[in-house]
Amino acid sequence: MIKKPLDSLNREELKSYIFEIQDSIDSHLKNGGDVDSFIDETDLFDDFEDVLPDEEYGIFVITLLNGIRSETVLNTLLDSLIKGIQSRAAISSI
Repeated sequence: MIKKPLDSLNREELKSYIFEIQDSIDSHLKNGGDVDSFIDETDLFDDFEDVLPDEEYGIFVITLLNGIRSETVLNTLLDSLIKGIQSRAAISSI
């Protein structure tokens, strides 16, 4: 799975990227891996951790690991991601 820079993705691309990560996790688990090994072997979550508040980051990880694709959950997470990305960009430009 290719890691993508979050600040280069629009809302729909972020949603697709989340689905790609979920599919990657699902594939890892179907091939005999476990959640711990996936988390230990990847840095896919690092950029998300940088832009999401701690309490929302935990929900984000649970959403990805459990393959949750509810529009309500995803829209809430996407709103938080976009807000975090924009905040980080604003701080970087100072």
